[in-house]
Order: sequence, then C-alpha cells, then structure tokens
Amino acid sequence: MNNINIENSSKSNMGFGDGVRSALPTVLGFISIGAAFGIIASSEGFSIWQIFLLSAVLYAGSAQFVILSMMLQHSSITSIVLMVFLVNFRMFLQSLTVAKHFQEQSIISKVFMCSLITDESFGIFSLNTVSKNKITISWMHGLNVASWFAWWLSSIVFAILGQKISNPKNFGLDFALVAMFAGLWLLTADSFFRNPAEHKLKLVITILFTIIVLVASSVLFNKVIAVLLASVMGSLVITFFSVEGRD
Repeated sequence: MNNINIENSSKSNMGFGDGVRSALPTVLGFISIGAAFGIIASSEGFSIWQIFLLSAVLYAGSAQFVILSMMLQHSSITSIVLMVFLVNFRMFLQSLTVAKHFQEQSIISKVFMCSLITDESFGIFSLNTVSKNKITISWMHGLNVASWFAWWLSSIVFAILGQKISNPKNFGLDFALVAMFAGLWLLTADSFFRNPAEHKLKLVITILFTIIVLVASSVLFNKVIAVLLASVMGSLVITFFSVEGRD
C-alpha cells in the first residue's frame, strides 16, 4: 500500500507552490549575482528606480552588466542593443523550447512565461522534463516568478547598501558575472573534459573558437564584455555538438 501511495504522489501534477520550491536551490545564485549588480550599479551613480527597472523589466543578468559597462563607456544605443541581443540570444531558443512544451496555454500566459525564462529555470525545467515529472503551466510560472522576485529584490536591497561602497572593485564584485559565465562554459563542456579521448576534436574546436571570439571581442569591447561574449558563443558551440551527438 505504501508503494502505491508513493508512486501515485510522484506522478501527481505539480502546481505553483511546487514551482516556487523547485526554484529555491537557485535562489542563492540569483541573490549573489543580483547583489553584485545592485552594488556596482549604485556605486556608478544609477538611481534605485533605474536599477529596479533594469532588474524587474529587462531581467537579464548578463545584459544588465553589459548595459552598465557600455553606458559608462558612452557607447551608442545601437551597439548596446546589438550586444544585448548577441549575449542573450540563447534565451530566445530556450523560450521556444518551453513554449513548445506548454502549447495548451493562452498567448498571454505564454508571453509571460517565456519573458521570465533564465538559464537556471530552463535547467530546472529540462531536469524535470527528463525525469518525466508531471510539470504544469502553473508550476513553470511558480518557478519563474520565484526566480524573478529573488533577482530584482536582491538588486534593490544591495543597491541601497551599495551607496555606502565607493569602490566595489576592491571586493571583486565587478568580476562576479564574468566568473559565473566562465563557470557556465566549464559546466557545459563537462562531458568533453570527462571523456577527452571520445570528444578530443570537439574539445579542441570549442577551446579554439572560444579563444578566437575572446581575442576578437577584446579588440572591440572591454575585457568584461569579451569574456561574456566568448563564454556564450563557446557554450552555443558545445550545445550544437551535443544536439548533433544525439542525432
């Protein structure tokens, strides 16, 4: 009888609250990166309302750091928009995947859901999909809303605290997002490193491509944006190889 109850509970549909609980393991990551963004933006003279709008409306960690960096360099609006598009293009692909999985929802629900997709929420979604858990539309909304709330709230709270920090670079906060993306690259290429003989050519191509993008973008942009762009482009190459391997 206990086995039957456990089996039935594992197969039950997961709702909004379950989605919020599923987001909790990644909330600390959102708080740490959001804190770095809030402190840096505040120390550079951005107002609390500007930081709130960037975090709550734009809601893209990498894009927000890129915007800060490029605005401080007095870059043109066109170049800022182009860079944000390149760095965050992967979100478009992730959103399409999620939207395809929940086809029965309304257009408004679909737009709201896809607008709040992040790398972390997409990772949790993918894990539950592979595990064949019965995730629902409300579960996905709970996952997204919890992540979104943690991000902009941490940005605002630490932006207020950041007003007392004159130079966040002394604490290494300017490198927080770069470190996160470098880690993302390493985690994505983990299977290559664990099986170097099997993926030797793919690993060499990925490393060389990443280095080329890093060097080329360093000529056009500052080192922070160069590392972000190289990490994202390198991860896309790894994703391409992974999909190709499944086919």
